[in-house]
This record gives sequence, C-alpha cells and structure tokens, in this order.
Amino acid sequence: MANNYTSKINVFLADQIVFFIKLHNLHWFIKGPAFFTLHAEYEKLYDEVNEVLDEVAERLLQLDVDPVASIKEAKKIATLEERESGAVDAKDSVKLIIEDFEKLEAAATEIIRLSAEAGDEGTADQFTGYLRSYSKILWMLKSYLK
Repeated sequence: MANNYTSKINVFLADQIVFFIKLHNLHWFIKGPAFFTLHAEYEKLYDEVNEVLDEVAERLLQLDVDPVASIKEAKKIATLEERESGAVDAKDSVKLIIEDFEKLEAAATEIIRLSAEAGDEGTADQFTGYLRSYSKILWMLKSYLK
C-alpha cells in the first residue's frame, strides 16, 4: 500500500530508470579528448545505477508496494529528463550528470526524512548510503570541471 514516502521512492526508482538510459546515451555518444576517461566512467556509473534500481525496487516490494517497472510508467512520474541521441562533449556531459545527481541527492534526502518520520529506519539507512555515494560522486564530477 503506497503512502507519501513510498510514492517518493517510486519516483526515485523512475528517475533511476531514466538515468540508467541517459548514462548509456552519454557512454555511447561521448566525443573528444576525454572519450576514454568518460566512456569508462559512464559505464561504471550505469552499472552502479543498475544496482540501485534493483535495491530500490526490492525495498518497495518489501514494503508491499509495486515498483514502477516499465519505461512508459517511469517516464510518467520521473523528474529526470531523457537526453536526445547525438554527440556530446566532455564538459556538457558532465554538467548533465551533475544536474541529475543533484536532483537524486535532494530526493534521497527527502526520502530519508520521510521514511524516518514513518518509522522505517531500514529505508532511511538504505537511502543514507545513496546520499553518501552521491556526495562523493558530485565532488569528483565538479572537480573534473575545474
């Protein structure tokens, strides 16, 4: 049975689905001198997002909530936007990723608060791990742009 915080978790899951595809898009279309570095980094990131996807969907199932499980459903509720196919340079691609990680960081922070208020410490702990990871990734991505 979905409630306020589990609905937010499903939006987070939808964002992960969109982000997974966007990272593949950037992985395939990155161009320029940073190709080798970012091509490998984006693969690492989409592998991590894939793990988060599974963990979040399974957490929703543990909470007796059906997770969003199709691209069509995900696009209806996601806050992250898709990227059109086509070449992208290093700085523009990193800026896109930073924007998305900042949105995911804010969403994780809200889910931590809401799940703690609901007495669901397991979900709060799970999302605290995501928050810690996003903070580090954002630091590294922003450092890349300096």
